[in-house]
Amino acid sequence: MPGHLILIFAYYFPPQNAIGAARPFRFYKYLKRLGYRCHVITAADVSGRPDLDAEAVPDPFVVRPRQGIGWQLERAVRKLLVPGATGTHWALHAFRAARRVILEQQPERVTIFSTFPPLGSHLAAFLLARKERIAWIADYRDPLSDNPIYDDWGVFWRTVSRTLERAFVNSPALVIANTDAARDKLVAAYPRKADHIELIWNGFDPEERLRPAPKVDTSRYVLSHVGDLYGGRDVRPILYSIKRLIENGCLHPDFIGVRLIGPAEASSIPDQVFMGAAAREGWLDFQPVRLPLSEAQQIVCCSDGLLLVQPQSILQVPGKLFEYLQIGRPILAYVPPNSPVERILQKSGVLYECIYPDSTAEQMDAKLSRFFKMRSVHAEPNAWFEKEFSAEHQSRRLADLIEKIHYDMSRNESRRSAA
Repeated sequence: MPGHLILIFAYYFPPQNAIGAARPFRFYKYLKRLGYRCHVITAADVSGRPDLDAEAVPDPFVVRPRQGIGWQLERAVRKLLVPGATGTHWALHAFRAARRVILEQQPERVTIFSTFPPLGSHLAAFLLARKERIAWIADYRDPLSDNPIYDDWGVFWRTVSRTLERAFVNSPALVIANTDAARDKLVAAYPRKADHIELIWNGFDPEERLRPAPKVDTSRYVLSHVGDLYGGRDVRPILYSIKRLIENGCLHPDFIGVRLIGPAEASSIPDQVFMGAAAREGWLDFQPVRLPLSEAQQIVCCSDGLLLVQPQSILQVPGKLFEYLQIGRPILAYVPPNSPVERILQKSGVLYECIYPDSTAEQMDAKLSRFFKMRSVHAEPNAWFEKEFSAEHQSRRLADLIEKIHYDMSRNESRRSAA
């Protein structure tokens, strides 16, 4: 594909250690291997990665606080409309940078790829696609409207989010959702765009595969969760159930251990009295710190069981699941029934137990007891997992979609010319 430029708007990108950086980087890496020229516009500092074809466009709201009308405007947006990080001011700078790339490189074909969140990535792509009449692919790592994380933001934000989503679904040549449930939701909301809404799951890089490591503590069964607990990721029911099982004599605190490593909102963990008592009893290790990625992965790879906490969403699949499945140790998933997480686990070939938020205490205790009786064995994920979630396979599929977009555009242009 000589002369085909993929312009990627990714607010987060390596070497930034942010969960939102992984997916666009995987696409960038494997699309380049397929012969595309890829250029990334990002807010991340990429000065330490000269090997990347990436351009840092710093977010003025972050690097130049309280300077200029743009900062004041975004401050008003964050305060009155969107209380989270938006990148709205950044979007204008990113749009201008991308236009310069097009003018300087004069590629034969251009495809825009933007990934949300934050809003700025899609906004920059929206501006560029309209200005230059370029094919745009809008990737959704999270839902924009009806996202439970935004439940506390009020009716006005819900109205704004639906308006933005409508623009960011109707304008692109293609929309990509990262779970089957998220795709189904978009298709139901925008049935006329159904043929232009595709599914490409989150996944993993087969060249950076995680493997199980020997246990550090062989005297107990260690269940680990490494990462932030926020936005409805409530681990309290799991800890309360373990406490009940200990008090009932079904579990012994000397033979099990729960490791929670990472910052946690107060609403996601029990109170200090409970946490302190559990720590003194020896079965809970809570460290509210963010570890470097390598250290976090080492803890997970050495664990007997892996805890996934996603009770708040029937749509989303955390990237953590794909790390867990590579390791292949038993997974305890606290998720809604019939969630995308559960459907993936059912097909993966890895041992697991799902606990539902609406479970009774007795049901939860029974499932937890059954989980702790699982042997800490390593089970390789099956061929379905490898094909569906490998970034190499996913990028080939994305490349096929890109080619189809341009084929359809060329055919439509020929028809208009003939008419």
